Amino acid sequence: MVSLEQLPHPEYLPYPNHYTAAFFENGEEALKAIEELEDYGYSDEDFNVFEGNKGVDAIDLEGSHHTLLENYMRKFIKFSDSAEWRFLHEADQEIRNGHVLICVPTPSSKEKEEVVDAFKRYGGYDIRYFTPLYIEEVVL
Repeated sequence: MVSLEQLPHPEYLPYPNHYTAAFFENGEEALKAIEELEDYGYSDEDFNVFEGNKGVDAIDLEGSHHTLLENYMRKFIKFSDSAEWRFLHEADQEIRNGHVLICVPTPSSKEKEEVVDAFKRYGGYDIRYFTPLYIEEVVL
Protein backbone atom coordinates (compact mmCIF):
# COMPACT_ATOMS: atom_id res chain seq x y z
CA MET A 1 0.00 0.00 0.00
CA VAL A 2 1.36 3.36 -1.03
CA SER A 3 1.26 6.46 1.15
CA LEU A 4 0.60 9.97 -0.09
CA GLU A 5 4.05 11.09 1.09
CA GLN A 6 5.74 8.54 -1.22
CA LEU A 7 4.14 9.97 -4.37
CA PRO A 8 5.75 12.73 -6.45
CA HIS A 9 5.35 16.22 -4.98
CA PRO A 10 6.74 18.33 -7.84
CA GLU A 11 8.17 21.82 -7.52
CA TYR A 12 5.74 23.21 -10.13
CA LEU A 13 2.37 22.34 -11.58
CA PRO A 14 2.76 20.31 -14.78
CA TYR A 15 2.72 22.25 -18.03
CA PRO A 16 -0.87 22.27 -19.30
CA ASN A 17 -0.60 19.14 -21.34
CA HIS A 18 -3.22 16.39 -21.29
CA TYR A 19 -3.91 15.72 -17.63
CA THR A 20 -6.84 15.58 -15.24
CA ALA A 21 -6.85 17.26 -11.83
CA ALA A 22 -9.15 17.25 -8.82
CA PHE A 23 -9.22 18.53 -5.27
CA PHE A 24 -9.90 16.27 -2.30
CA GLU A 25 -10.94 17.25 1.22
CA ASN A 26 -8.17 15.12 2.70
CA GLY A 27 -5.35 12.76 1.87
CA GLU A 28 -7.31 9.63 2.73
CA GLU A 29 -9.87 10.26 -0.03
CA ALA A 30 -7.12 11.14 -2.51
CA LEU A 31 -5.21 7.98 -1.62
CA LYS A 32 -8.27 5.78 -2.22
CA ALA A 33 -8.66 7.24 -5.72
CA ILE A 34 -4.95 6.74 -6.38
CA GLU A 35 -5.08 3.11 -5.20
CA GLU A 36 -8.01 2.39 -7.52
CA LEU A 37 -6.18 3.96 -10.45
CA GLU A 38 -3.07 1.90 -9.65
CA ASP A 39 -5.29 -1.19 -9.93
CA TYR A 40 -6.01 0.00 -13.50
CA GLY A 41 -2.27 0.10 -14.24
CA TYR A 42 -1.19 3.63 -13.27
CA SER A 43 2.08 3.84 -11.36
CA ASP A 44 3.19 6.06 -8.48
CA GLU A 45 5.08 8.28 -10.93
CA ASP A 46 1.83 9.10 -12.77
CA PHE A 47 0.49 11.13 -9.84
CA ASN A 48 1.44 14.67 -8.89
CA VAL A 49 0.40 15.58 -5.36
CA PHE A 50 0.12 19.16 -4.14
CA GLU A 51 -0.49 19.66 -0.43
CA GLY A 52 0.65 21.79 2.48
CA ASN A 53 3.32 24.47 2.24
CA LYS A 54 5.18 22.63 -0.50
CA GLY A 55 1.96 22.53 -2.55
CA VAL A 56 1.41 26.28 -2.08
CA ASP A 57 5.01 26.89 -3.19
CA ALA A 58 4.48 24.69 -6.26
CA ILE A 59 1.36 26.64 -7.24
CA ASP A 60 3.42 29.81 -6.78
CA LEU A 61 0.53 32.19 -7.35
CA GLU A 62 2.77 35.27 -7.40
CA GLY A 63 5.49 33.68 -9.53
CA SER A 64 8.18 34.36 -6.94
CA HIS A 65 9.83 30.95 -7.50
CA HIS A 66 9.80 31.30 -11.27
CA THR A 67 12.46 32.58 -13.65
CA LEU A 68 12.05 36.14 -14.91
CA LEU A 69 10.29 34.98 -18.10
CA GLU A 70 8.00 32.60 -16.17
CA ASN A 71 7.24 35.41 -13.71
CA TYR A 72 6.14 37.67 -16.60
CA MET A 73 3.99 34.84 -17.98
CA ARG A 74 2.39 34.39 -14.55
CA LYS A 75 1.56 38.10 -14.45
CA PHE A 76 0.13 37.90 -18.00
CA ILE A 77 -2.06 34.95 -16.97
CA LYS A 78 -3.20 36.89 -13.90
CA PHE A 79 -4.14 40.06 -15.77
CA SER A 80 -5.82 38.19 -18.63
CA ASP A 81 -8.12 36.58 -16.02
CA SER A 82 -7.89 33.30 -17.92
CA ALA A 83 -9.25 29.91 -16.84
CA GLU A 84 -5.69 29.01 -15.91
CA TRP A 85 -5.47 31.97 -13.51
CA ARG A 86 -8.80 31.10 -11.91
CA PHE A 87 -7.58 27.52 -11.44
CA LEU A 88 -4.26 28.66 -9.93
CA HIS A 89 -6.07 31.00 -7.55
CA GLU A 90 -8.51 28.27 -6.52
CA ALA A 91 -5.67 25.74 -6.10
CA ASP A 92 -3.76 28.15 -3.86
CA GLN A 93 -6.81 28.65 -1.63
CA GLU A 94 -7.77 24.95 -1.52
CA ILE A 95 -4.27 23.86 -0.53
CA ARG A 96 -4.03 26.63 2.10
CA ASN A 97 -7.32 25.26 3.52
CA GLY A 98 -5.69 21.84 4.00
CA HIS A 99 -7.07 20.15 0.89
CA VAL A 100 -5.11 18.07 -1.61
CA LEU A 101 -4.74 18.54 -5.37
CA ILE A 102 -3.96 15.48 -7.49
CA CYS A 103 -2.96 15.69 -11.17
CA VAL A 104 -2.72 12.64 -13.46
CA PRO A 105 -1.62 12.50 -17.11
CA THR A 106 -4.57 11.46 -19.28
CA PRO A 107 -3.50 11.47 -22.95
CA SER A 108 -6.54 9.46 -24.15
CA SER A 109 -10.29 9.79 -23.59
CA LYS A 110 -10.36 6.33 -21.99
CA GLU A 111 -7.77 7.40 -19.42
CA LYS A 112 -9.58 10.67 -18.79
CA GLU A 113 -12.83 8.78 -18.11
CA GLU A 114 -11.09 6.30 -15.77
CA VAL A 115 -9.49 9.08 -13.78
CA VAL A 116 -12.64 11.21 -13.61
CA ASP A 117 -14.72 8.22 -12.46
CA ALA A 118 -12.21 7.30 -9.72
CA PHE A 119 -11.92 10.92 -8.60
CA LYS A 120 -15.72 11.25 -8.36
CA ARG A 121 -16.08 7.96 -6.50
CA TYR A 122 -13.74 9.12 -3.74
CA GLY A 123 -14.94 12.67 -3.26
CA GLY A 124 -12.86 14.50 -5.85
CA TYR A 125 -14.38 17.87 -6.73
CA ASP A 126 -13.75 20.75 -9.13
CA ILE A 127 -12.36 18.19 -11.55
CA ARG A 128 -10.66 19.67 -14.60
CA TYR A 129 -9.17 18.27 -17.78
CA PHE A 130 -6.19 20.25 -19.11
CA THR A 131 -4.91 20.45 -22.67
CA PRO A 132 -2.36 22.87 -24.13
CA LEU A 133 -5.22 24.90 -25.61
CA TYR A 134 -8.02 24.85 -23.04
CA ILE A 135 -9.18 23.76 -19.60
CA GLU A 136 -12.41 21.79 -19.42
CA GLU A 137 -14.38 21.80 -16.21
CA VAL A 138 -15.79 18.32 -15.74
CA VAL A 139 -19.45 18.63 -14.85
CA LEU A 140 -20.64 16.17 -12.22
